[in-house]
Amino acid sequence: MTDTTQTFCGQCHCGNIQFEADHEPATLTECNCSLCHRYGVRWAYFKHRKVRITVRDRPTETYCWGDRMIRFHHCPTCGCVTHYTGVTDTPDPDERVALNARLADRHLTETIRIRHFDGADTWTFLD
Repeated sequence: MTDTTQTFCGQCHCGNIQFEADHEPATLTECNCSLCHRYGVRWAYFKHRKVRITVRDRPTETYCWGDRMIRFHHCPTCGCVTHYTGVTDTPDPDERVALNARLADRHLTETIRIRHFDGADTWTFLD
């Protein structure tokens, strides 16, 4: 039996922060909240235990806003938003982490369905 599962990986522009997940996401999410709209991200969601984040030189810096439930991580060198996590310092392995799919090679994302989430108003998917 051949394993056809493909890992999902990406990195910031300068290569300082890299991420890898055990499998491709089923969908990508584009959110229109004030922050995601400005970042221009597409989120790929995984369980924390399925993701590996590697730091080459400098660890990510974070930004929390609103209800302060999630931390947006970005590379301190090139500024790319790499992922977001919950605010706990020791996350539950089943907690969700979102990877910025825009940092993956295009061929890894071109066939994945994009869902549109209305984070600006209704907190529902628009499709």
